[in-house]
Amino acid sequence: MASLGSTFFRLFLKFSKLKERTKKLARKPPRTNKGFVSPKIASTFHVKSQTIDSKTITTLTNKTKATNTHIIFLHGGAYIFEAGSIHWNLAKAIINQIHCKMTMVDYPLAPEYDYKATFQMMSKTYSQLIKDYPQDQFILMGDSAGGGLALAFAQKLVEENAPIRPIKNVLLSPWLDLTMNNPTILPYEKLDYILSIDFLKYSGDQYANGADQNQYLLSPINGNLNDLGDTAVFYGTHELFCPDCRKLEQLSKNGTTRFKFYEYQKMQHDWIVFSISESKKAIKEIIDFIAN
Repeated sequence: MASLGSTFFRLFLKFSKLKERTKKLARKPPRTNKGFVSPKIASTFHVKSQTIDSKTITTLTNKTKATNTHIIFLHGGAYIFEAGSIHWNLAKAIINQIHCKMTMVDYPLAPEYDYKATFQMMSKTYSQLIKDYPQDQFILMGDSAGGGLALAFAQKLVEENAPIRPIKNVLLSPWLDLTMNNPTILPYEKLDYILSIDFLKYSGDQYANGADQNQYLLSPINGNLNDLGDTAVFYGTHELFCPDCRKLEQLSKNGTTRFKFYEYQKMQHDWIVFSISESKKAIKEIIDFIAN
């Protein structure tokens, strides 16, 4: 049963018309040009920033204790919006509880770049991180578009037979199919107060830049589900991506990867990055999944 806080939050989303505003912003996504790392976060952790393909990766480490668990975090935003404070706050909560390292990746975004530039930068980023932190065990984590990117990149590493691969993956409300062609999605558009099909198709077209959107790099639900490392998938029943997450659960039964699915009742898209009790519960489940 949804908490009172999440009920009020759902009503806020509904009446704030966030969905309509997001669609308008997508035509000309804002760019802050203020640097990637949040100043508040920078004062809290040891911070190491590097530039790769003119984009920034920032590794955060707890000042008092650090383990060899190293999360590579890929933010959401439909491949066109930058990371926001909600992503930094999620990173802070996880780092402080399990003392892991976390590298936030400012990957290339559409319309300035397409998916080829994004995967090129991701490959260089991963190579640099395993060189800089040879003792660390890596976990890919992402929300929304970042969740889809995390799964696709894990699949790419398997396809390339990479000698060092992430030991686990954590996908939060992941965008698994860029085409949005699953026929069972349509009824969910009335339930989701953040995403719309038109907005996602527009953003997907910008990111794909004319490429076949059924390929796994763009729609990882169509990719290899073997040997990816244990994978956790979190999603809500009131978001557009719910049907594809359920579809992935069925498909995963035929693969060798151990998947674990966490379906949250009446939760909106990406609820985990917002300050509600269900978010705290999901963060605890993420930490338990990482630890065990």
